[in-house]
Amino acid sequence: MDTYEVFVSSLSRPEAFPERVEAPIQRIQTHASVVLLAGGLVYKLKKPKNFGFFDYTTAPQRRHFCLEEVRLNARMAPQVYLGVAPVLQSPEGRPHFGATFAGEDLPQPGTLVQGESVVDFAVVMTRLADEATLEARVRDHTAEAPLLATIASRVAEFHQRIQTSERISQYGKLETVGGNWEENFQQMRPYIGRALDAEAFDAIYEYVHEFIRQREQFFAARIRDGHIRDCHGDLRLQHIYCLDRSQAASTVAPTAAGTGRFTVEIIDCIEFNERFRFGDVAGEIAFLTMELDEAGRPDLARAFADAYVAASGDEGLLELLPFYSCYRACVRGKVLAFQLDEAEIPAEQKEAAQKHAQALFTLAAGYTRYPTAPTLLIVGGTMGVGKSTLAASLGHRLGWKVLSSDVVRKRLAGVAPTEPHDDAYGTGLYTIAWTGRTYSTLRQEALMVLHDARSVILDASFARREERLETTRLAAEIGARAVFAECRCSREVAMRRLAERWRTRQDASDGRPELLDSQAAAWEPVTSQEAESTQHLIIHTDGPSEAAEEQVLEHLLVRTRH
Repeated sequence: MDTYEVFVSSLSRPEAFPERVEAPIQRIQTHASVVLLAGGLVYKLKKPKNFGFFDYTTAPQRRHFCLEEVRLNARMAPQVYLGVAPVLQSPEGRPHFGATFAGEDLPQPGTLVQGESVVDFAVVMTRLADEATLEARVRDHTAEAPLLATIASRVAEFHQRIQTSERISQYGKLETVGGNWEENFQQMRPYIGRALDAEAFDAIYEYVHEFIRQREQFFAARIRDGHIRDCHGDLRLQHIYCLDRSQAASTVAPTAAGTGRFTVEIIDCIEFNERFRFGDVAGEIAFLTMELDEAGRPDLARAFADAYVAASGDEGLLELLPFYSCYRACVRGKVLAFQLDEAEIPAEQKEAAQKHAQALFTLAAGYTRYPTAPTLLIVGGTMGVGKSTLAASLGHRLGWKVLSSDVVRKRLAGVAPTEPHDDAYGTGLYTIAWTGRTYSTLRQEALMVLHDARSVILDASFARREERLETTRLAAEIGARAVFAECRCSREVAMRRLAERWRTRQDASDGRPELLDSQAAAWEPVTSQEAESTQHLIIHTDGPSEAAEEQVLEHLLVRTRH
Protein backbone atom coordinates (compact mmCIF):
# COMPACT_ATOMS: atom_id res chain seq x y z
CA MET A 1 0.00 0.00 0.00
CA ASP A 2 1.56 3.31 -1.09
CA THR A 3 1.79 6.42 1.07
CA TYR A 4 -1.24 8.16 -0.44
CA GLU A 5 -3.38 5.05 -0.06
CA VAL A 6 -2.39 4.88 3.63
CA PHE A 7 -3.32 8.55 3.94
CA VAL A 8 -6.75 8.01 2.38
CA SER A 9 -7.39 4.88 4.44
CA SER A 10 -6.70 6.84 7.59
CA LEU A 11 -9.17 9.53 6.51
CA SER A 12 -11.78 6.84 5.86
CA ARG A 13 -12.15 6.16 9.61
CA PRO A 14 -15.38 7.44 11.22
CA GLU A 15 -13.34 9.32 13.83
CA ALA A 16 -11.55 11.31 11.07
CA PHE A 17 -14.62 13.50 10.56
CA PRO A 18 -15.60 16.55 12.65
CA GLU A 19 -18.95 14.96 13.46
CA ARG A 20 -18.75 11.27 14.11
CA VAL A 21 -20.34 9.15 11.40
CA GLU A 22 -21.28 5.51 11.24
CA ALA A 23 -18.89 3.02 9.65
CA PRO A 24 -18.21 2.00 6.99
CA ILE A 25 -17.20 5.10 5.05
CA GLN A 26 -17.83 4.46 1.36
CA ARG A 27 -14.88 5.33 -0.87
CA ILE A 28 -15.09 6.11 -4.62
CA GLN A 29 -11.93 6.37 -6.75
CA THR A 30 -11.64 8.32 -9.99
CA HIS A 31 -8.51 9.26 -11.93
CA ALA A 32 -8.57 12.71 -10.30
CA SER A 33 -10.29 12.38 -6.94
CA VAL A 34 -11.11 10.26 -3.95
CA VAL A 35 -14.69 10.74 -2.74
CA LEU A 36 -15.64 9.74 0.79
CA LEU A 37 -19.34 9.32 1.57
CA ALA A 38 -19.81 10.02 5.25
CA GLY A 39 -23.43 9.97 6.39
CA GLY A 40 -25.21 13.00 4.98
CA LEU A 41 -21.99 14.61 3.75
CA VAL A 42 -19.47 14.09 0.96
CA TYR A 43 -15.74 14.84 1.32
CA LYS A 44 -13.88 15.08 -1.98
CA LEU A 45 -10.07 14.94 -2.02
CA LYS A 46 -8.01 15.83 -5.07
CA LYS A 47 -5.28 13.32 -5.88
CA PRO A 48 -1.73 14.77 -5.96
CA LYS A 49 -1.29 13.99 -9.66
CA ASN A 50 -0.55 15.79 -12.90
CA PHE A 51 -2.40 14.56 -15.99
CA GLY A 52 -1.39 17.52 -18.13
CA PHE A 53 -4.91 18.87 -18.40
CA PHE A 54 -4.96 19.20 -14.60
CA ASP A 55 -2.23 19.53 -12.00
CA TYR A 56 -2.98 18.83 -8.34
CA THR A 57 0.56 17.89 -7.35
CA THR A 58 1.05 20.52 -4.62
CA ALA A 59 -1.04 21.35 -1.57
CA PRO A 60 -1.40 25.04 -2.60
CA GLN A 61 -2.77 23.93 -5.96
CA ARG A 62 -5.24 21.57 -4.27
CA ARG A 63 -6.36 24.37 -1.95
CA HIS A 64 -6.90 26.71 -4.89
CA PHE A 65 -8.89 24.22 -6.94
CA CYS A 66 -11.03 23.15 -3.97
CA LEU A 67 -12.03 26.78 -3.49
CA GLU A 68 -12.63 27.14 -7.23
CA GLU A 69 -14.84 24.07 -7.25
CA VAL A 70 -17.06 25.55 -4.54
CA ARG A 71 -17.15 29.00 -6.16
CA LEU A 72 -18.04 27.76 -9.63
CA ASN A 73 -20.59 25.19 -8.54
CA ALA A 74 -22.39 27.85 -6.52
CA ARG A 75 -23.72 29.00 -9.90
CA MET A 76 -26.00 25.97 -10.26
CA ALA A 77 -26.01 24.24 -6.85
CA PRO A 78 -25.24 26.79 -4.12
CA GLN A 79 -26.94 24.83 -1.35
CA VAL A 80 -25.05 21.62 -2.13
CA TYR A 81 -21.50 23.00 -1.83
CA LEU A 82 -20.84 23.81 1.81
CA GLY A 83 -17.18 24.83 1.58
CA VAL A 84 -13.69 23.39 1.98
CA ALA A 85 -12.31 21.49 4.97
CA PRO A 86 -8.58 21.41 5.72
CA VAL A 87 -7.02 18.04 6.41
CA LEU A 88 -5.17 18.37 9.70
CA GLN A 89 -2.38 16.11 10.90
CA SER A 90 -1.96 15.54 14.60
CA PRO A 91 1.49 15.48 16.27
CA GLU A 92 1.11 11.69 16.30
CA GLY A 93 0.82 11.75 12.49
CA ARG A 94 -2.84 10.75 12.04
CA PRO A 95 -4.81 12.92 9.59
CA HIS A 96 -8.40 14.05 10.07
CA PHE A 97 -10.76 16.64 8.63
CA GLY A 98 -11.08 20.05 10.25
CA ALA A 99 -14.07 22.40 10.28
CA THR A 100 -15.50 23.57 6.95
CA PHE A 101 -14.54 27.03 5.67
CA ALA A 102 -16.68 28.99 3.22
CA GLY A 103 -14.03 31.08 1.47
CA GLU A 104 -10.51 32.52 1.39
CA ASP A 105 -10.24 32.35 5.19
CA LEU A 106 -9.39 28.69 4.61
CA PRO A 107 -5.93 28.21 6.19
CA GLN A 108 -2.89 27.80 4.00
CA PRO A 109 -1.00 24.49 3.81
CA GLY A 110 1.61 24.11 6.51
CA THR A 111 -0.10 26.47 8.94
CA LEU A 112 -1.13 25.29 12.41
CA VAL A 113 -4.75 25.00 13.50
CA GLN A 114 -4.97 24.34 17.24
CA GLY A 115 -1.53 22.75 17.17
CA GLU A 116 -2.17 20.56 14.13
CA SER A 117 -0.64 21.08 10.70
CA VAL A 118 -2.72 21.67 7.55
CA VAL A 119 -1.58 19.02 5.03
CA ASP A 120 -4.42 18.85 2.49
CA PHE A 121 -7.97 19.95 1.61
CA ALA A 122 -11.34 18.49 0.73
CA VAL A 123 -14.50 19.94 -0.82
CA VAL A 124 -17.46 19.35 1.50
CA MET A 125 -20.90 18.78 0.00
CA THR A 126 -24.39 17.82 1.04
CA ARG A 127 -24.98 14.24 -0.01
CA LEU A 128 -27.85 13.87 -2.46
CA ALA A 129 -29.72 10.64 -3.06
CA ASP A 130 -28.14 8.46 -5.77
CA GLU A 131 -31.59 7.51 -7.07
CA ALA A 132 -32.30 11.19 -7.81
CA THR A 133 -29.61 11.50 -10.48
CA LEU A 134 -30.77 11.76 -14.06
CA GLU A 135 -28.60 8.70 -14.69
CA ALA A 136 -30.72 6.67 -12.24
CA ARG A 137 -33.99 8.06 -13.56
CA VAL A 138 -33.04 7.15 -17.12
CA ARG A 139 -32.03 3.67 -15.99
CA ASP A 140 -35.28 3.24 -14.02
CA HIS A 141 -37.41 4.63 -16.88
CA THR A 142 -38.73 7.50 -14.75
CA ALA A 143 -37.19 10.21 -16.95
CA GLU A 144 -39.57 11.57 -19.56
CA ALA A 145 -39.50 14.38 -22.10
CA PRO A 146 -41.06 17.02 -19.77
CA LEU A 147 -38.28 16.44 -17.23
CA LEU A 148 -35.64 16.88 -19.93
CA ALA A 149 -37.39 20.09 -20.99
CA THR A 150 -37.14 21.36 -17.39
CA ILE A 151 -33.42 20.58 -17.34
CA ALA A 152 -32.95 22.24 -20.73
CA SER A 153 -34.64 25.42 -19.52
CA ARG A 154 -32.40 25.42 -16.45
CA VAL A 155 -29.26 25.05 -18.57
CA ALA A 156 -30.41 27.65 -21.12
CA GLU A 157 -31.07 30.16 -18.33
CA PHE A 158 -27.61 29.43 -16.90
CA HIS A 159 -25.92 29.93 -20.28
CA GLN A 160 -27.73 33.22 -20.85
CA ARG A 161 -26.80 34.44 -17.37
CA ILE A 162 -23.12 33.49 -17.29
CA GLN A 163 -20.43 35.73 -18.64
CA THR A 164 -18.68 35.83 -21.93
CA SER A 165 -15.88 38.13 -22.98
CA GLU A 166 -13.27 38.57 -25.65
CA ARG A 167 -10.90 36.34 -23.65
CA ILE A 168 -13.52 33.61 -23.22
CA SER A 169 -14.50 33.85 -26.89
CA GLN A 170 -10.94 32.94 -27.89
CA TYR A 171 -11.71 29.41 -26.70
CA GLY A 172 -14.17 29.03 -29.58
CA LYS A 173 -11.43 29.60 -32.16
CA LEU A 174 -10.31 26.75 -34.35
CA GLU A 175 -6.84 26.84 -32.83
CA THR A 176 -8.29 25.94 -29.44
CA VAL A 177 -10.95 23.54 -30.71
CA GLY A 178 -8.37 21.77 -32.86
CA GLY A 179 -5.83 21.83 -30.04
CA ASN A 180 -8.29 20.13 -27.70
CA TRP A 181 -8.80 17.43 -30.31
CA GLU A 182 -5.07 16.93 -30.85
CA GLU A 183 -4.58 16.48 -27.11
CA ASN A 184 -7.43 14.00 -27.16
CA PHE A 185 -5.86 12.02 -29.99
CA GLN A 186 -2.48 11.99 -28.26
CA GLN A 187 -4.02 10.66 -25.04
CA MET A 188 -6.23 8.14 -26.89
CA ARG A 189 -3.40 6.53 -28.88
CA PRO A 190 -1.92 4.49 -25.98
CA TYR A 191 -5.26 2.69 -25.66
CA ILE A 192 -5.55 1.56 -29.29
CA GLY A 193 -5.89 -2.20 -29.10
CA ARG A 194 -6.72 -2.05 -25.39
CA ALA A 195 -9.93 -0.01 -25.23
CA LEU A 196 -10.05 1.57 -28.69
CA ASP A 197 -10.35 -0.11 -32.09
CA ALA A 198 -7.79 1.15 -34.61
CA GLU A 199 -10.39 1.52 -37.36
CA ALA A 200 -12.61 3.59 -35.04
CA PHE A 201 -9.65 5.83 -34.19
CA ASP A 202 -8.91 6.39 -37.88
CA ALA A 203 -12.56 7.20 -38.65
CA ILE A 204 -12.73 9.73 -35.82
CA TYR A 205 -9.40 11.30 -36.76
CA GLU A 206 -10.40 11.71 -40.41
CA TYR A 207 -13.88 13.07 -39.60
CA VAL A 208 -12.61 15.66 -37.11
CA HIS A 209 -9.91 17.09 -39.34
CA GLU A 210 -12.23 17.25 -42.34
CA PHE A 211 -15.03 18.89 -40.33
CA ILE A 212 -12.66 21.55 -38.96
CA ARG A 213 -11.26 22.19 -42.44
CA GLN A 214 -14.72 22.59 -43.99
CA ARG A 215 -16.42 24.58 -41.21
CA GLU A 216 -14.04 27.44 -40.41
CA GLN A 217 -16.73 30.06 -40.98
CA PHE A 218 -19.22 28.15 -38.83
CA PHE A 219 -16.89 28.34 -35.84
CA ALA A 220 -16.27 32.04 -36.53
CA ALA A 221 -20.04 32.66 -36.64
CA ARG A 222 -20.46 30.96 -33.27
CA ILE A 223 -17.95 33.39 -31.77
CA ARG A 224 -19.58 36.36 -33.54
CA ASP A 225 -23.02 35.42 -32.19
CA GLY A 226 -21.84 35.09 -28.57
CA HIS A 227 -22.18 31.33 -28.10
CA ILE A 228 -18.80 30.86 -26.39
CA ARG A 229 -19.39 30.97 -22.63
CA ASP A 230 -17.97 30.10 -19.22
CA CYS A 231 -19.92 26.84 -19.10
CA HIS A 232 -20.33 23.96 -16.65
CA GLY A 233 -17.96 21.80 -18.68
CA ASP A 234 -19.08 18.38 -17.43
CA LEU A 235 -22.83 18.21 -17.99
CA ARG A 236 -23.35 14.50 -17.41
CA LEU A 237 -26.26 12.31 -16.38
CA GLN A 238 -24.70 11.59 -12.98
CA HIS A 239 -24.17 15.29 -12.23
CA ILE A 240 -27.82 16.28 -12.67
CA TYR A 241 -30.10 15.64 -9.70
CA CYS A 242 -33.84 15.68 -10.26
CA LEU A 243 -35.25 15.89 -6.75
CA ASP A 244 -38.87 15.44 -5.82
CA ARG A 245 -39.89 18.70 -4.25
CA SER A 246 -40.59 16.96 -0.95
CA GLN A 247 -37.19 15.24 -1.20
CA ALA A 248 -35.47 18.54 -1.99
CA ALA A 249 -36.98 20.20 1.05
CA SER A 250 -35.36 17.60 3.33
CA THR A 251 -31.87 17.89 1.81
CA VAL A 252 -31.23 21.32 0.30
CA ALA A 253 -33.15 24.55 0.19
CA PRO A 254 -35.26 24.69 -3.00
CA THR A 255 -33.12 27.24 -4.83
CA ALA A 256 -32.84 25.27 -8.04
CA ALA A 257 -35.13 25.86 -10.96
CA GLY A 258 -37.92 23.44 -11.73
CA THR A 259 -41.56 23.15 -12.46
CA GLY A 260 -44.11 20.57 -11.45
CA ARG A 261 -42.84 17.57 -9.55
CA PHE A 262 -39.07 18.08 -9.79
CA THR A 263 -36.45 20.61 -8.83
CA VAL A 264 -33.05 20.42 -10.52
CA GLU A 265 -29.56 20.66 -8.99
CA ILE A 266 -26.49 20.42 -11.27
CA ILE A 267 -23.15 19.71 -9.60
CA ASP A 268 -19.49 18.90 -10.35
CA CYS A 269 -18.53 21.47 -12.98
CA ILE A 270 -14.98 21.67 -14.32
CA GLU A 271 -12.80 23.79 -12.05
CA PHE A 272 -9.30 22.59 -12.93
CA ASN A 273 -8.91 23.88 -16.48
CA GLU A 274 -10.58 26.91 -18.05
CA ARG A 275 -9.93 25.47 -21.49
CA PHE A 276 -12.41 22.67 -20.74
CA ARG A 277 -15.02 24.96 -19.20
CA PHE A 278 -14.83 27.87 -21.62
CA GLY A 279 -16.34 26.86 -24.92
CA ASP A 280 -19.30 26.65 -27.23
CA VAL A 281 -22.58 25.97 -25.47
CA ALA A 282 -23.11 23.34 -28.19
CA GLY A 283 -20.32 21.31 -26.58
CA GLU A 284 -22.13 21.50 -23.26
CA ILE A 285 -25.42 20.30 -24.72
CA ALA A 286 -23.60 17.57 -26.66
CA PHE A 287 -22.23 16.05 -23.46
CA LEU A 288 -25.69 15.27 -22.14
CA THR A 289 -27.16 14.25 -25.50
CA MET A 290 -24.19 11.90 -26.02
CA GLU A 291 -24.76 10.24 -22.66
CA LEU A 292 -28.47 9.85 -23.40
CA ASP A 293 -27.56 8.28 -26.75
CA GLU A 294 -25.21 5.91 -24.93
CA ALA A 295 -27.98 5.02 -22.50
CA GLY A 296 -30.17 3.98 -25.42
CA ARG A 297 -32.45 7.01 -25.15
CA PRO A 298 -31.94 9.08 -28.30
CA ASP A 299 -35.56 10.20 -27.89
CA LEU A 300 -34.66 11.94 -24.62
CA ALA A 301 -31.50 13.35 -26.20
CA ARG A 302 -33.64 14.88 -28.92
CA ALA A 303 -36.21 16.17 -26.42
CA PHE A 304 -33.43 17.85 -24.43
CA ALA A 305 -31.78 19.42 -27.49
CA ASP A 306 -35.09 20.63 -28.92
CA ALA A 307 -36.15 22.14 -25.59
CA TYR A 308 -32.79 23.89 -25.25
CA VAL A 309 -33.09 25.40 -28.73
CA ALA A 310 -36.64 26.52 -27.96
CA ALA A 311 -35.49 28.19 -24.73
CA SER A 312 -32.30 29.75 -26.15
CA GLY A 313 -33.18 30.37 -29.80
CA ASP A 314 -29.83 28.82 -30.78
CA GLU A 315 -30.87 26.85 -33.89
CA GLY A 316 -27.33 26.51 -35.25
CA LEU A 317 -26.37 24.40 -32.26
CA LEU A 318 -28.11 21.31 -33.66
CA GLU A 319 -25.82 21.00 -36.66
CA LEU A 320 -22.79 21.04 -34.35
CA LEU A 321 -24.08 18.30 -32.05
CA PRO A 322 -22.53 15.32 -33.90
CA PHE A 323 -19.09 16.99 -33.90
CA TYR A 324 -19.19 17.84 -30.21
CA SER A 325 -20.92 14.57 -29.27
CA CYS A 326 -18.03 12.75 -30.89
CA TYR A 327 -15.62 14.86 -28.83
CA ARG A 328 -17.47 14.24 -25.58
CA ALA A 329 -17.65 10.48 -26.18
CA CYS A 330 -13.90 10.44 -26.83
CA VAL A 331 -13.18 12.44 -23.67
CA ARG A 332 -15.27 10.09 -21.55
CA GLY A 333 -13.71 7.04 -23.17
CA LYS A 334 -10.22 8.42 -22.66
CA VAL A 335 -10.82 9.27 -19.00
CA LEU A 336 -12.15 5.78 -18.32
CA ALA A 337 -9.18 4.26 -20.14
CA PHE A 338 -6.82 6.16 -17.85
CA GLN A 339 -7.95 3.81 -15.07
CA LEU A 340 -6.25 0.92 -16.84
CA ASP A 341 -2.90 2.41 -15.82
CA GLU A 342 -3.87 3.40 -12.25
CA ALA A 343 -2.26 1.08 -9.66
CA GLU A 344 -4.83 1.87 -6.97
CA ILE A 345 -7.83 0.98 -9.13
CA PRO A 346 -9.20 -2.51 -8.28
CA ALA A 347 -9.04 -5.13 -11.05
CA GLU A 348 -12.82 -5.44 -11.37
CA GLN A 349 -13.16 -1.65 -11.72
CA LYS A 350 -10.47 -1.66 -14.43
CA GLU A 351 -12.34 -4.35 -16.35
CA ALA A 352 -15.59 -2.38 -16.16
CA ALA A 353 -13.77 0.80 -17.20
CA GLN A 354 -12.26 -0.95 -20.23
CA LYS A 355 -15.65 -2.21 -21.45
CA HIS A 356 -17.28 1.17 -20.88
CA ALA A 357 -14.46 2.97 -22.70
CA GLN A 358 -14.81 0.61 -25.67
CA ALA A 359 -18.54 1.36 -25.88
CA LEU A 360 -17.92 5.11 -25.77
CA PHE A 361 -15.27 5.02 -28.49
CA THR A 362 -17.64 3.00 -30.67
CA LEU A 363 -20.34 5.59 -30.06
CA ALA A 364 -17.89 8.35 -30.99
CA ALA A 365 -17.14 6.63 -34.29
CA GLY A 366 -20.87 6.48 -35.00
CA TYR A 367 -21.11 10.27 -35.02
CA THR A 368 -18.63 10.41 -37.90
CA ARG A 369 -21.46 9.41 -40.27
CA TYR A 370 -22.69 12.99 -40.34
CA PRO A 371 -21.56 15.26 -43.22
CA THR A 372 -18.36 17.21 -42.74
CA ALA A 373 -19.00 19.77 -45.50
CA PRO A 374 -21.84 22.31 -45.51
CA THR A 375 -24.62 20.97 -47.71
CA LEU A 376 -27.28 22.55 -49.89
CA LEU A 377 -30.15 20.06 -49.98
CA ILE A 378 -32.95 20.81 -52.42
CA VAL A 379 -36.12 18.90 -51.63
CA GLY A 380 -38.20 19.32 -54.77
CA GLY A 381 -40.88 17.76 -56.91
CA THR A 382 -44.38 18.49 -58.10
CA MET A 383 -47.10 19.55 -55.67
CA GLY A 384 -48.54 16.94 -53.32
CA VAL A 385 -45.47 14.70 -53.23
CA GLY A 386 -44.76 15.47 -49.56
CA LYS A 387 -41.64 17.57 -50.04
CA SER A 388 -42.53 20.09 -47.30
CA THR A 389 -43.12 17.29 -44.78
CA LEU A 390 -39.84 15.66 -45.77
CA ALA A 391 -37.88 18.94 -45.65
CA ALA A 392 -39.22 19.75 -42.19
CA SER A 393 -38.43 16.31 -40.78
CA LEU A 394 -34.91 16.35 -42.25
CA GLY A 395 -34.33 19.85 -40.90
CA HIS A 396 -35.36 18.68 -37.45
CA ARG A 397 -33.29 15.50 -37.63
CA LEU A 398 -30.10 17.15 -38.89
CA GLY A 399 -30.42 20.61 -37.36
CA TRP A 400 -30.27 22.24 -40.81
CA LYS A 401 -32.09 25.45 -41.58
CA VAL A 402 -35.17 25.02 -43.83
CA LEU A 403 -36.22 27.70 -46.31
CA SER A 404 -39.60 27.37 -48.06
CA SER A 405 -40.51 28.94 -51.41
CA ASP A 406 -44.18 29.08 -50.31
CA VAL A 407 -43.25 31.17 -47.27
CA VAL A 408 -40.82 33.39 -49.20
CA ARG A 409 -43.32 33.99 -52.02
CA LYS A 410 -46.03 35.23 -49.66
CA ARG A 411 -43.62 37.27 -47.61
CA LEU A 412 -42.53 39.08 -50.78
CA ALA A 413 -46.19 39.67 -51.63
CA GLY A 414 -46.86 41.08 -48.17
CA VAL A 415 -49.53 38.51 -47.28
CA ALA A 416 -49.84 36.07 -44.38
CA PRO A 417 -48.34 32.61 -45.02
CA THR A 418 -51.67 30.86 -44.50
CA GLU A 419 -53.70 33.28 -46.63
CA PRO A 420 -55.00 31.16 -49.58
CA HIS A 421 -54.58 32.29 -53.20
CA ASP A 422 -56.55 30.26 -55.71
CA ASP A 423 -54.77 31.64 -58.78
CA ALA A 424 -54.86 29.57 -61.94
CA TYR A 425 -51.62 27.79 -62.84
CA GLY A 426 -49.00 30.32 -63.98
CA THR A 427 -51.00 33.40 -62.95
CA GLY A 428 -51.19 35.79 -59.97
CA LEU A 429 -48.42 35.01 -57.49
CA TYR A 430 -47.35 32.11 -59.70
CA THR A 431 -46.31 33.87 -62.90
CA ILE A 432 -42.82 33.23 -64.24
CA ALA A 433 -41.75 36.67 -63.00
CA TRP A 434 -43.07 36.09 -59.46
CA THR A 435 -41.55 32.64 -59.34
CA GLY A 436 -38.20 34.00 -60.56
CA ARG A 437 -38.24 36.65 -57.84
CA THR A 438 -39.13 34.01 -55.24
CA TYR A 439 -36.30 31.68 -56.26
CA SER A 440 -33.81 34.53 -56.42
CA THR A 441 -34.66 35.50 -52.83
CA LEU A 442 -34.52 31.85 -51.78
CA ARG A 443 -31.00 31.57 -53.20
CA GLN A 444 -29.86 34.77 -51.49
CA GLU A 445 -31.10 33.55 -48.11
CA ALA A 446 -29.56 30.11 -48.65
CA LEU A 447 -26.26 31.74 -49.57
CA MET A 448 -26.22 33.65 -46.27
CA VAL A 449 -26.51 30.35 -44.39
CA LEU A 450 -23.87 28.64 -46.53
CA HIS A 451 -21.45 31.55 -46.07
CA ASP A 452 -21.44 30.67 -42.36
CA ALA A 453 -20.51 27.09 -43.38
CA ARG A 454 -23.90 25.84 -42.24
CA SER A 455 -26.15 23.49 -44.20
CA VAL A 456 -29.51 24.51 -45.59
CA ILE A 457 -32.59 22.76 -47.00
CA LEU A 458 -34.64 24.39 -49.75
CA ASP A 459 -38.28 23.31 -49.85
CA ALA A 460 -39.54 24.23 -53.35
CA SER A 461 -40.71 22.51 -56.53
CA PHE A 462 -37.64 23.46 -58.61
CA ALA A 463 -39.55 22.33 -61.69
CA ARG A 464 -37.40 24.42 -64.07
CA ARG A 465 -33.91 23.19 -64.92
CA GLU A 466 -32.55 26.74 -65.04
CA GLU A 467 -33.52 27.36 -61.40
CA ARG A 468 -31.86 24.13 -60.29
CA LEU A 469 -28.63 24.85 -62.19
CA GLU A 470 -28.37 28.43 -60.93
CA THR A 471 -28.92 27.33 -57.33
CA THR A 472 -26.41 24.48 -57.36
CA ARG A 473 -23.87 26.68 -59.18
CA LEU A 474 -23.91 29.14 -56.28
CA ALA A 475 -23.39 26.30 -53.82
CA ALA A 476 -20.42 25.00 -55.80
CA GLU A 477 -18.81 28.46 -55.88
CA ILE A 478 -18.48 28.49 -52.08
CA GLY A 479 -17.52 24.82 -51.79
CA ALA A 480 -20.83 23.45 -50.50
CA ARG A 481 -22.08 20.02 -51.43
CA ALA A 482 -25.27 20.15 -53.54
CA VAL A 483 -27.94 17.44 -53.42
CA PHE A 484 -31.29 17.42 -55.24
CA ALA A 485 -33.79 15.06 -53.63
CA GLU A 486 -36.58 14.74 -56.19
CA CYS A 487 -39.73 13.49 -54.47
CA ARG A 488 -42.11 11.27 -56.42
CA CYS A 489 -45.37 9.55 -55.61
CA SER A 490 -48.37 8.23 -57.51
CA ARG A 491 -50.88 10.70 -58.93
CA GLU A 492 -53.61 9.23 -56.72
CA VAL A 493 -51.64 9.82 -53.54
CA ALA A 494 -50.70 13.37 -54.58
CA MET A 495 -54.33 14.23 -55.46
CA ARG A 496 -55.54 12.94 -52.09
CA ARG A 497 -52.92 14.95 -50.20
CA LEU A 498 -53.67 18.11 -52.15
CA ALA A 499 -57.40 17.82 -51.53
CA GLU A 500 -56.85 17.41 -47.79
CA ARG A 501 -54.31 20.22 -47.58
CA TRP A 502 -56.50 22.69 -49.49
CA ARG A 503 -59.44 21.76 -47.28
CA THR A 504 -57.56 22.49 -44.04
CA ARG A 505 -55.32 25.32 -45.41
CA GLN A 506 -52.91 25.24 -42.49
CA ASP A 507 -49.69 26.05 -44.33
CA ALA A 508 -48.35 28.46 -46.96
CA SER A 509 -48.95 26.22 -49.97
CA ASP A 510 -51.64 27.05 -52.52
CA GLY A 511 -51.32 23.65 -54.25
CA ARG A 512 -54.65 21.98 -55.03
CA PRO A 513 -55.84 19.04 -57.15
CA GLU A 514 -56.82 20.93 -60.30
CA LEU A 515 -53.26 22.34 -60.68
CA LEU A 516 -51.33 19.07 -60.45
CA ASP A 517 -51.52 17.94 -64.05
CA SER A 518 -50.49 21.36 -65.40
CA GLN A 519 -47.43 21.47 -63.17
CA ALA A 520 -46.52 17.87 -63.99
CA ALA A 521 -46.71 18.66 -67.72
CA ALA A 522 -44.36 21.62 -67.25
CA TRP A 523 -41.80 19.62 -65.23
CA GLU A 524 -38.30 19.63 -66.76
CA PRO A 525 -36.48 16.35 -66.01
CA VAL A 526 -32.97 16.26 -64.59
CA THR A 527 -30.35 15.98 -67.33
CA SER A 528 -26.91 14.41 -67.38
CA GLN A 529 -25.46 17.94 -67.30
CA GLU A 530 -27.12 18.56 -63.94
CA ALA A 531 -26.01 15.19 -62.59
CA GLU A 532 -22.36 16.24 -63.13
CA SER A 533 -22.65 19.04 -60.55
CA THR A 534 -25.46 17.80 -58.32
CA GLN A 535 -26.11 14.53 -56.56
CA HIS A 536 -29.58 13.60 -57.84
CA LEU A 537 -31.73 11.35 -55.63
CA ILE A 538 -35.13 9.90 -56.51
CA ILE A 539 -37.12 9.71 -53.28
CA HIS A 540 -40.32 7.68 -53.29
CA THR A 541 -42.86 9.29 -50.97
CA ASP A 542 -46.00 7.15 -51.35
CA GLY A 543 -45.38 5.52 -47.98
CA PRO A 544 -44.73 6.88 -44.46
CA SER A 545 -42.70 10.07 -44.22
CA GLU A 546 -40.14 8.22 -42.05
CA ALA A 547 -39.34 5.92 -44.98
CA ALA A 548 -38.68 8.86 -47.29
CA GLU A 549 -36.49 10.48 -44.64
CA GLU A 550 -34.38 7.33 -44.36
CA GLN A 551 -33.92 7.26 -48.15
CA VAL A 552 -32.35 10.73 -48.04
CA LEU A 553 -30.27 10.02 -44.95
CA GLU A 554 -28.87 6.89 -46.57
CA HIS A 555 -27.20 9.18 -49.11
CA LEU A 556 -26.37 12.12 -46.84
CA LEU A 557 -24.79 10.13 -44.00
CA VAL A 558 -22.01 8.79 -46.14
CA ARG A 559 -19.65 7.61 -43.41
CA THR A 560 -21.07 4.18 -42.68
CA ARG A 561 -18.00 2.27 -41.54
CA HIS A 562 -19.41 1.96 -38.00
